Amino acid sequence: MSNKEIANAFDDLANLLELHEENEFKIKSYRNAYITLRKLEQPLSEISAAEIKALKGIGPAISSKIQELLSTGTMVALAEAQAKTPPGVVEMLDINGFGPKKVRVVWQDMGIESIGELWYACNENRLVEYKGFGLKTQEDLRNRLEYYQRSKGKLHCDAAERIAMEVCQTITQFIPGAFVAPVGEVRRKCPIVSNIEILVGYNGELTAVFSTEALVLEQATAATIQLRTKDGIPVTLFKCLAEEFGSKMFHYSGAPAFIEAFIAENAGISFKSLRTEHEVFEKAGWPFVVPELRETADIVQAAKKGQLPELVTAEDLRGVLHVHTTWSDGLHSLEQMCTRARELGYAYIGITDHSKSAFYANGLQPNRVLEQWDAIDLLNEKLAPFKILKGIESDILNDGSLDYEDNLLSRFDFIIASVHSNLKMGIEKATERVVRAIENPYTTILGHPTGRLLLSREGYPLDWDAVFDACKRCNVAIELNAHPYRLDIDYTLIPRATALGIPISINPDAHSLDGLEHVRYGLQTARKGGLTAAQCFNAQMYDQWKK
Repeated sequence: MSNKEIANAFDDLANLLELHEENEFKIKSYRNAYITLRKLEQPLSEISAAEIKALKGIGPAISSKIQELLSTGTMVALAEAQAKTPPGVVEMLDINGFGPKKVRVVWQDMGIESIGELWYACNENRLVEYKGFGLKTQEDLRNRLEYYQRSKGKLHCDAAERIAMEVCQTITQFIPGAFVAPVGEVRRKCPIVSNIEILVGYNGELTAVFSTEALVLEQATAATIQLRTKDGIPVTLFKCLAEEFGSKMFHYSGAPAFIEAFIAENAGISFKSLRTEHEVFEKAGWPFVVPELRETADIVQAAKKGQLPELVTAEDLRGVLHVHTTWSDGLHSLEQMCTRARELGYAYIGITDHSKSAFYANGLQPNRVLEQWDAIDLLNEKLAPFKILKGIESDILNDGSLDYEDNLLSRFDFIIASVHSNLKMGIEKATERVVRAIENPYTTILGHPTGRLLLSREGYPLDWDAVFDACKRCNVAIELNAHPYRLDIDYTLIPRATALGIPISINPDAHSLDGLEHVRYGLQTARKGGLTAAQCFNAQMYDQWKK
């Protein structure tokens, strides 16, 4: 089991114990274990039992439970807590923002034991009669439930990509010589994937792959095979002959709107039995359309006219911005993060630990800001010509003002302004708040504009015309937060921003060394939105955009 899976097991146990109003000391201990284990770099499977027991907040009892998970994949205490809780009630604990105390009320006091019953109760206004539930809370919960139901069974792009590649590797291992590749949403680099689809080009039987422990056969037809991974993730396999792999690759990769428009524009031309996908576009007399762009009919017209954008690439990015360190809530030191960024080939890094209002993230008080600047000055001398920029992720406060006084704000090299609190404002107040932050003369970049967490929390509503107008007037860039759980700003909004000349900054929001490499998910999303290097903020050197 991974550290993340083990940590989550303790979080689940803590939630269930709180739901059943059990020992508060144990609940706190399990929550602390969750925090400690999710931050641990070295895999627990590679650490001795004695070393695990010596970890901060990990005593003999928790250590034995970790060993139990490592050896069996299960934890008796968690299984027992789950066994005495209706499955639907356990599922309620997965709803973002709906904690054990409120779940207990709807279960014990209202007799509700499933997500469906809870949604129905919200629609009948039954919750407002109970303590802790008003009309506003009930409406918020109803929206969360609807979002949860829509998101169920879907995957973040990073997980979908990993699973798809593992399936492809398994197939090629057991069927050497087969042409195998992900298609559909995975290949188009969609932020959220609802179905993992794989194309296999092979002129023989595929039954050998089903003898593996990694893949379980569910159903098979002449053209498709439904599989399930060992973790229960459904996978669709499309079968074709090797000589028609290119034709099928094209067909299964594009969204229906794109494919339909392409076929309509090339009526009378047969694209069957082509070995490579490039041959499809050559036969049409068009430039190759990268999979990321194959979502809508609009791109068909751009391809036909030879007006496809020259998309931004990893090589175009000169620096990496939005990086946290151990000065606030990062896992690695200032020097470790900077050194790693330099190793990855960047010319500069922008350090943006949290500002003072983010007390939950050890935000920097003014005196600590000055101390960090001294540390950056010393490290700049050591790592030159690599450049470390003094930034901050400043909280946008409720009234739209930024953390810190102007005399301190004015001394940063750049500022990312982000909303982290009070995410339930209506569109008018939320927009007014964000616009005021954009209008602050010290704001450089608007960070993760909607605050969304994919598959967990919808972003707060904004009047994008007003936001874009403010960014254009005030010369403020917009962040494309590259964390695969955010990917915020949404790719569909990028063309509207760039049409107004607003630059997009592809930022990893890195809290660890591995987090620096989240840039690749941001790049995928930026390319999906048609972003070019000229429109990308951090494709410039820092002295260019600092002007």
